[in-house]
Amino acid sequence: MKKILFPLIIVMFFSCNNTKSDNVAIVEKGITQKQIVVDLKLIAGKNKIEVDKVLGKSDKVESFSARSTPCKNTPCEKAYYQKDKFEIIFVNGKADWITINNLLEYDLTEDNIEILGLQFTTSYFNNPQNLIRWKNIENINEINFFSDGSGRISYAYIKVQTE
Repeated sequence: MKKILFPLIIVMFFSCNNTKSDNVAIVEKGITQKQIVVDLKLIAGKNKIEVDKVLGKSDKVESFSARSTPCKNTPCEKAYYQKDKFEIIFVNGKADWITINNLLEYDLTEDNIEILGLQFTTSYFNNPQNLIRWKNIENINEINFFSDGSGRISYAYIKVQTE
């Protein structure tokens, strides 16, 4: 009897264990939730104080002015966050040009727009070898995913308001 009871208790213990691994996608009602890199709506068009609340204090801030940009006459502020994961240029005091680096863990596919906290939508332009571009999504002018050359996202470049 003891030989049967012990294995039975072990089987019951493991079958009743409800914990989930952190590496497993959560599935509810048939929809897989992706890990969100950043909820873009919380930083796009926001001032530096608001962005700092979401991404943490910037690692470095510098002046940015380049020809053929809105920053050429009045320099803009460029801030780096999370060890250069995020580079944000504040045009007229608002987060307008956003670069998100180090996205190599994600495939260059349209559905990965969701890693920015946005709903899936069909892209405006899709060349899976180089670039996927969306235009006019949730008050964001343009979102670009650039390939690393092997089907992964190298980085995302977002233009919130300026062209």
